[in-house]
Amino acid sequence: MALLALARDTVLLGVGALGLGVASLAARLDVPWTPPPAPPEPAACGVDEALAVADAPDLARIAVAELRTRMPGVVIVDARSTEAFVDGHIPGAVSLPAADIDAIIANESLPLPVDRDIVTYCDRDGGVDAEYVGRALDLALGCDRVIVLEGGYTAWLAGDGAIEGALQSG
Repeated sequence: MALLALARDTVLLGVGALGLGVASLAARLDVPWTPPPAPPEPAACGVDEALAVADAPDLARIAVAELRTRMPGVVIVDARSTEAFVDGHIPGAVSLPAADIDAIIANESLPLPVDRDIVTYCDRDGGVDAEYVGRALDLALGCDRVIVLEGGYTAWLAGDGAIEGALQSG
């Protein structure tokens, strides 16, 4: 008799479990299936996250007088347009225009060393373009050694800084 009761209970539990399994499956089928998000594609030059300009604190600043004392030990990056660079730029500067920096980073190998400080400059109020290029370089190179020239190209000229280019001086 105990054997029959055990068999009966086993069958009842099996049928109950089967019923719950079917009900669970039916409930799951009513939920629309969405594929998992695709893994992010590897970005060029080590950039693995979007440029977060609004969230990050401003890059460090350097005054014209201090930049002069540190030259040629720093890499200088001109964030102005190519035309402005051709007209005149700080001696030894590399042209990486802010308008093109995303494409440059995505498509080219950056010829900038990570063992030296990188100073970016532009001619916009507050150094907006220099800050943008500086952040992009900082993310791409992963060096945390990018500084913005306080006052930019205007401050360099006001401090009687030499220039190279079509408008070359001293």
